[in-house]
Amino acid sequence: MENKINITPKMKENKKRWIHKGETEIENKIKVISLFSGSGGLDLGFLATGKYDIIFANDFNSQACETYSHNIGDHIVCEDIQKITHLKYADIIVGGPPCQGFSLANPSRAFDDPRNHLFKEYARILKEVQPKMFLMENVSGMVTMQKGNVFELIKKELSNCGYNLFHKLLNAKDFGVPQNRRRIIIIGVRKDIKEPFKFPTPTHDETNYLTVENSLLDTPIPESNPNHLIGKLTDLNLKRIQNIPEGGSMKDCPMHLQNNSDLNRSMRRLSRKNVSHTIVHNNCDHYYHPIENRRITIREMARIQGYPDDYIFFGSKSEQSRQVGNSVPIGLGKALAKSIYDFFNKIHLK
Repeated sequence: MENKINITPKMKENKKRWIHKGETEIENKIKVISLFSGSGGLDLGFLATGKYDIIFANDFNSQACETYSHNIGDHIVCEDIQKITHLKYADIIVGGPPCQGFSLANPSRAFDDPRNHLFKEYARILKEVQPKMFLMENVSGMVTMQKGNVFELIKKELSNCGYNLFHKLLNAKDFGVPQNRRRIIIIGVRKDIKEPFKFPTPTHDETNYLTVENSLLDTPIPESNPNHLIGKLTDLNLKRIQNIPEGGSMKDCPMHLQNNSDLNRSMRRLSRKNVSHTIVHNNCDHYYHPIENRRITIREMARIQGYPDDYIFFGSKSEQSRQVGNSVPIGLGKALAKSIYDFFNKIHLK
């Protein structure tokens, strides 16, 4: 069912407030090409530093593009990446191509798997544009697929595009995001640039992690806020959630209320004093409010990812969930953007 978003005058006024429009200022910024941009989480992290100008963005999902265009800018092109050619030069390319075929493919033939054509398109554009750097992110499981053979194949392919590679597993919670979300980050530095890249140093630890309470409860969300529609529960699920304590799941329900799902992951109620579980797309069904007997809303998912409340998501509820769940958390993107800016300053190639 479509979730109709009514654009108010205030929402129009806030639109694209992350874009700095001074021509001189823009000329001095680092030029970015964004691929597989989705709803714009990674791009928003870069723009939040005030140091970057995103000259081109691309995604195939028309509703994600609508979200991106409304909130960030009209430079996104909704098109099959195979049709994207002759891009202008940029200093850096960012984006995380899906690599869903690698987990099942024979490592020796992984790049022949048709499901991996999106990764190959990323590599093609990288070869064509030859930016000074690139940033690729993906799920942490990529590192261990096929006992590490898949990751070695990916690194070899990217290195053959003309880049020295630096990679690290980062957790968003270490950078001010109230969420346990581990991602592999690959940074490529063009081989004519000899300076090594240094990843950002964590700003948070067990002593100051931001929590679900900080994200969802410290500042109430107005009921009229777009994407904050509270879904109704079935009578059965209402009985279940009434038996689940903070931090618990369906395993805490009486036997007669349980089903055949993964009891540790089904109907997880968030804990106010902890970081959230990894936010993924599942129409919010994995996550329940810490103290109210309901699922969390799209807006609450977005808060946990670091999106501001006036960042509007378009499409059906399921599609909004997909956009939020697939995003790079804003805090993680911003931390990476700052380190990349420091690197550009160091090599004097802004």
